[in-house]
Amino acid sequence: MNEIDAFTRWRRMREEGLAVPHGWLTLTSYQWLPAEPGAVDMLPGRWSADADGARLEVGAEEGITNTDGDPVDGILTRCVGEDESIHWVRHGDTLVELGMRGGRYMIRTRTKEHPFRTSFTGVPVFDYSPAWIVSGTYQPHEAPRVATIDTYRPDTRLEAAFDGEVLLDIAGRTVSLAARDDGNGTLSVAFFDSTNGADTAAWRHVSFPAPAPGPDAAVRVDFNRTLNYPMAFSEFAVCPAPLAGNLIPVPVTAGEKKPI
Repeated sequence: MNEIDAFTRWRRMREEGLAVPHGWLTLTSYQWLPAEPGAVDMLPGRWSADADGARLEVGAEEGITNTDGDPVDGILTRCVGEDESIHWVRHGDTLVELGMRGGRYMIRTRTKEHPFRTSFTGVPVFDYSPAWIVSGTYQPHEAPRVATIDTYRPDTRLEAAFDGEVLLDIAGRTVSLAARDDGNGTLSVAFFDSTNGADTAAWRHVSFPAPAPGPDAAVRVDFNRTLNYPMAFSEFAVCPAPLAGNLIPVPVTAGEKKPI
């Protein structure tokens, strides 16, 4: 399979993944759980969270079920770790995600018949260009370097571990970008560039194969596979921002554009 055919197939899989029921195109709310049991938007029951976890108090007549469809009657509790999320309960066609961000419990609702999903026809992309397949090297740190980073939400900052630096030759310039090891044989980089805001979202990210073990630290980054974070599709996303230094000094006219 040649590069263009592989890219076309990959794009099809990406868009099929976005359009799944209760995926990133279906978000309808993002709410912090209160310290005292109380109401939340769009859902029945009394919701709260403290150091011991999240708590839901609800009667069977209120229509909340677990993810298997069994009615919830009484008190339901659950703990998750930082940056973790689970599908917790349902209310009709609405799936309720429970997660922790910045040390606080949140719920996020997803409705599969969201108009954005039902009318979705794909994500606009720049034309495929072999010129945006860039070679470079990866320099791992002896130990991950932890930094506090911004997110799409102004009320949320996160701790992120960066595992190394990627050095790339882009338009005749050596560009150094902080990278994270995704743990599945790939590295990822979040970055800014001058297309942000006009043609693309506020920032984007790209993943690429980690170098093989050994002295050769060569990497090959295909910026045609640059992706939007979920924030490009919904105001109810969080999404880690790049480090300030992860700025590519030329327009990256490759990968996904802002959704129409």
